[in-house]
Amino acid sequence: MLSRLSTGVRSSSRTIGGRTAISSSSSASSSRSASRIAPRLAATGAITTPIFRSQIPSLFYTTERVLNLRSGKKENEALPKTVYDPSRETENCGVGLVASLKSVASRKVVEDADEMLIRMSHRGGVGCCPASGDGAGMLFGMPDAFMRAKAKEALGIDLPAKGEYAVANVFFPPENPDVLKDCKAVLERLTKQRGLEVLGWRPVPVDNSMLGQDPLDSEPDTEQFFVA
Repeated sequence: MLSRLSTGVRSSSRTIGGRTAISSSSSASSSRSASRIAPRLAATGAITTPIFRSQIPSLFYTTERVLNLRSGKKENEALPKTVYDPSRETENCGVGLVASLKSVASRKVVEDADEMLIRMSHRGGVGCCPASGDGAGMLFGMPDAFMRAKAKEALGIDLPAKGEYAVANVFFPPENPDVLKDCKAVLERLTKQRGLEVLGWRPVPVDNSMLGQDPLDSEPDTEQFFVA
């Protein structure tokens, strides 16, 4: 997430943790220099790191401004409502992206992504059984409020601050308690060896009513692994 560039910033670069950073001080005469440096950093993604942001509180951009810079549009020029380009259509499996240009998390983004998956069903491979395909899914950011509620419900714990914990979706061989126990033991041992804390496991509820027999025969047991 990026913020804006304020007017009148004197910039000097230095290296922090292997990255080039800019220290800033008020000076109307050097604002042109800062405005030349910042777009280049925005284009490389350098100013997205927390250590960089902490060094330059007045040198930030909104997501819209970064898109303007990368697209060559002027700051006050309206952004397109979509980045879809029909000339980029190909005949292979489909991949789509749905995002908020204002970097605001919302359920609407997930609902739109779900609708996109439905409309791309023609891109998925299917076997002789129409209910058996090659699968589809979503990759999205950590739903912090949801995971907190589920951790409290399943494990009776309060999760650490956002960004201080992780949740893994783990797939296990089905209907084999001994193998499940052994697999969990390996994961927990490796987690502790790396200095992380094991918070617990949560079985994931699933709806497999629409699956064909082939995927049902190989459906794994899915659990979420909470670590901090």
